[in-house]
Amino acid sequence: MKIRQLNENLEKISRGRSEFNLQISSPDKQEVTSQKSRKTSPVGEIDIVGSEIEEHTRSLVDSLIKNDRRRNILVFAIVGAGGIGKTTLAKRVFNDRRIEEGFSVKKWVCVSQDFDDINLLKDIYDGTKDDLAGDQSRSSLEPKVESSLGGKKLFLVLDDVWTAKVWCDLLCNTLKSCAAGSRILVTARNEQITMQMLAVRICRVNKLSLEDGWSLLCKKVVLTGEEGEIQHLKDIGMEIVKKCDGLPLAIKAVAGVLCTKERTGRAWGGVLESTAWSASGLPEEVKGALYLSYEDLPSYLKQCFMYFSLFPEDYIFKMNRITQLWIAEGFVNAEGSLTMEETAEEYYTELIMRNFLQPYDEEDHYRELTMRNLLRPYDERPCQMHDLLHCLARNLARDESSVVSKVDEVGSSNGPKKLRRVFVSNACEVGTNGTMTEIADVLVKEDTLRTLMWNMRLMTETQMDVVFDKLSRLRVLDMSRSKIQRLPDSFDKLIHLRYLNISGTMISVIPGTIGNLKNLQFLNISFCGSLSRLPNCIVNLHNLRSLNLDGTRVVGMPVGLGTLQNLHTLRGFNPAPSNRAEGWCTMEELRSLSCLMDLSMRRLECISSSSEARAAELRNKPKLGSLFLCCTRVRQPSEEETRRIEEVFEELHPPRSLEQLWIENYFGRDFPKWMAETSSSTSILFPNLRMLFLNHCRYCERLPPFGLLPVLEYLVILNADSVINIGPEFSVGISSGGGRAGVDTPKCAFPRLETLAFGRMSNWREWHWDKGAQAMPCLKYLFLVNCPKLMSLPEGLLLHATSLTKLGIWNAGSLTTIENLLSLKELDILGARKLQKVSDLPALTTLEVDDCPKLQVMENVQSLKRMKLVDHEMKSLPSYLLIKGVHTAHLEEMEIRCSMELIRKICRRASPEWPTIRDIQEVHVYSKDRSVHVLYNKSPFSFTTNVNDTTTSSSSEMPTSSSGTAL
Repeated sequence: MKIRQLNENLEKISRGRSEFNLQISSPDKQEVTSQKSRKTSPVGEIDIVGSEIEEHTRSLVDSLIKNDRRRNILVFAIVGAGGIGKTTLAKRVFNDRRIEEGFSVKKWVCVSQDFDDINLLKDIYDGTKDDLAGDQSRSSLEPKVESSLGGKKLFLVLDDVWTAKVWCDLLCNTLKSCAAGSRILVTARNEQITMQMLAVRICRVNKLSLEDGWSLLCKKVVLTGEEGEIQHLKDIGMEIVKKCDGLPLAIKAVAGVLCTKERTGRAWGGVLESTAWSASGLPEEVKGALYLSYEDLPSYLKQCFMYFSLFPEDYIFKMNRITQLWIAEGFVNAEGSLTMEETAEEYYTELIMRNFLQPYDEEDHYRELTMRNLLRPYDERPCQMHDLLHCLARNLARDESSVVSKVDEVGSSNGPKKLRRVFVSNACEVGTNGTMTEIADVLVKEDTLRTLMWNMRLMTETQMDVVFDKLSRLRVLDMSRSKIQRLPDSFDKLIHLRYLNISGTMISVIPGTIGNLKNLQFLNISFCGSLSRLPNCIVNLHNLRSLNLDGTRVVGMPVGLGTLQNLHTLRGFNPAPSNRAEGWCTMEELRSLSCLMDLSMRRLECISSSSEARAAELRNKPKLGSLFLCCTRVRQPSEEETRRIEEVFEELHPPRSLEQLWIENYFGRDFPKWMAETSSSTSILFPNLRMLFLNHCRYCERLPPFGLLPVLEYLVILNADSVINIGPEFSVGISSGGGRAGVDTPKCAFPRLETLAFGRMSNWREWHWDKGAQAMPCLKYLFLVNCPKLMSLPEGLLLHATSLTKLGIWNAGSLTTIENLLSLKELDILGARKLQKVSDLPALTTLEVDDCPKLQVMENVQSLKRMKLVDHEMKSLPSYLLIKGVHTAHLEEMEIRCSMELIRKICRRASPEWPTIRDIQEVHVYSKDRSVHVLYNKSPFSFTTNVNDTTTSSSSEMPTSSSGTAL
């Protein structure tokens, strides 16, 4: 299954159209779908202290997977005060390997106080959203959700539940057809709610002890891990922890304040004695530490923090979008040589550092090994805000910002209100268009409105015409993913507009009146698939800082693009075909765009000559940090086409400032010299390059010396079909005489590389890395995916990659041995059908072996705790388990997926398999379709199975507890 799924993912990438940009992956489309609930758990790295959470996790998982036949689906609950760590505990349960293995469907949905029935049902539906595109009522959705989950064993987390109605009135009946053993895990502040939901077990999260609170404070104040640096402040620190009342969120909030202070008793005493601890006029749950942390913010960050109140709870924020909105709102003041974009990014970073924002889904990036994960952008820096901090922001900004899903929510606060910003929720899509019309009628009376986010599907052209006519002071307008096909005539009245997002709409024509929007700074028309041309007046928008055309059919740009001197982001630039050059801008117009920081270009085969490419002068753009270069896929390029594209790329030389580089569908035989320098000067050319992606560079036989890049952290190489050998040239280059390049060659190649992935390297046979060549000391993750001819891992990797913790090898059919990786903790092997030996992995704790039928030797894996063994043809346990190559007594968890014949053997006490199984703490055995299972626990003893075959054994032959009772 994994190989098939992986190949499907790779195939999607391979079939990508010329405009497919791996750099951006339509951030606005992703954000909109996350407005009211989210389906996947936020599984970022969490600061955890104390042993209680480990005990709770283990105990809850034990209960959740226990065979309990009271009902098909049972409710479990985690309760506690706001900010105490309920979601943290639920995350750990959700990501537990036993949960992963024990349920066929896992879902995570944040419910929140203002949850919407329709969006909730859509998020729980087990299928694609396209299947539900026309469904906007419970009556149409409920049978589809029930059918999609019928007969499946479901694990569903309902996070932050405020009313039992979500279960009793909405989901209980809909999910009744799930398979026996399905489970619901609820987090809630109110225990009565979980009792009304008939929870069979309630786990109460306790407040942190003083010592655990101090430990957490230290972790968050001293980010270097040298917690001894503040031990002299423990007495006063403990007094601060006491004021936080054992709540982790409060402790982290105060830590965000302390990490900006001097590490002196006087500075910390000032925090302890601050009057902000006792501020009044706020809800009880956001007083104290949370308000203190807000009060400590500099003024420029206060307004940025309050801006998050504009979005619904549990929203996933992405840095590029939020910082653009801040700039458009006038919150950002650049100083010195920094641009507004760079300054806004510093604001965003400081809010993370101060613990107002929590990074989303970072560490779990590698949980699912797919090419989309490896290729997804890392600079989006997605974050979320805890609901209590969101509550604080909402209370502080209540007279200015509003999230609207009903008419009476517009202007619903007490007293005179100057409503500045409105986010219209998708909940308004429910039912007829009447609700939306009513909301539009109310909004047009709010003449102080500056920001309108109405990214919905049912806004009519007539409604837009009225709104634009009345709300002429708008600075921000987001209508992404709506079904609008054209902008109304009143559009040109929005003369104050700074930010316009119409991405993902059905618009096919941009009206010429857009040229009247002289103040426009950000224009996002990405993924408007019907759009093929820009109006010529676009070049009159001289304040434009960002123009995003990715995913459109726009070919060629209007003459005069070069006059947009303030452009910092240009995505989806297409050089005009030579036969249509008249009236279209040329590459030369890029020369004057000296402020560019982010540039993506497609259809580079349309550039007619090297001189045309040279005219862009990319090398002279001192701020350019991200560059995407893409050609249209060419099946068999001619000699002339090959020569010309090589000459063109030679002239697209990036500047020293470059941090991220994507190259896709390049069809030259040699990489440009600026990539393939054969001396250590490469490290001087690109001293800032951190991320590098090569995809479908099919005709290049030799990889450039990327090992010379001094700060490269992330390297992905896919579909390099002509590469047969990777040798020293990959690390340090080769001089013209055949030796290593340059006298200044660094002592260690790839000195900062953390992630390396090779995928679909169909002809790659050998990886030469001499044991004397030091390289990759920081490498943590290595993935080899669909490399069927690779014979072995290089000796240098075994000796020098001393930080390697995860190795994923999928479909490497010629690999025979994996050994001597002393730091490796997690190994995932799939489809290595010639693999014979795994040995000398002393730190390995987690191992998955799937479809490796010749594996006979496994030794010196003494730290192994968790193992998964998959071979649906397997009729007996492999010899390395039976003869104790693996010390099974040390194993805590084992999952086996095998043939029915082996399942029957495991059920027999007298079989050769039973002594091996008996030594393992916990064993789950499944048939191919998971319909048959054996579940064993060593202590306390339990053995259950649904094997019902008279040829298997009588109950007296089955394993028993120490008392001799067959179970």
